[in-house]
Amino acid sequence: MNTLTEKQNLRYELLKANRYDVQNSKACYDFIAGNETATPEPQQAKTANGLADGVYLIQHDDTAVLFTGQTLSDTEKSLYKSVGVKLGNKSLAVAMGDMTEDEITLTKKQGGTRFITKYHEAVADWNGKENTDDIRGILNDDILLADGEYIPSLGELYFILLHIRDINAALEAIGGKPLCGWYWASTQYSATDAWTLNLNNGTAHISTKATSQNRVRAVSAFLPLNS
Repeated sequence: MNTLTEKQNLRYELLKANRYDVQNSKACYDFIAGNETATPEPQQAKTANGLADGVYLIQHDDTAVLFTGQTLSDTEKSLYKSVGVKLGNKSLAVAMGDMTEDEITLTKKQGGTRFITKYHEAVADWNGKENTDDIRGILNDDILLADGEYIPSLGELYFILLHIRDINAALEAIGGKPLCGWYWASTQYSATDAWTLNLNNGTAHISTKATSQNRVRAVSAFLPLNS
């Protein structure tokens, strides 16, 4: 007495027809049964706009192109305005160059109201835009931020440091200037001092913002793009 179900009988007949090749038999059964489940894509974290984690070249129309080490012609370089980086739910865009060729003071005088004195709290600070707005009225006159640009927080500088090799390669690919040396963070230690980070070796420090001199690289929001 045949106690196999209809599905089991079908599988058995397909197995015999495929000379007991289980893989081919399963493929035939899935086709007959209409199992059209797509093969999962490689595990890549994506956002609503479909961008996976990585470093991107950002065009003037805000189109983002994944940077894979490609070499660009001078004409192609002119299409790009900045470099974006995304990891999980964190992202930002890095400007093509520093505010000035030389190191400069961050502010013209003391001031500010948003202070973080503990290192581990400063490292976790991701509020560069709010920090910059807090001291915007006393910023060094040479810090000319475009609309949407701000000075990165200490946490955002560490985020840049995490991807520094690929960011610098991408900047050079589009004719920008690589990041190198000590940079001001918008994270304030006090009315007198602000946090800084050495992007050569990851050393954090506190500097007097109206007299000490470091580099300034603007950043801006990267995502959402391509939406």
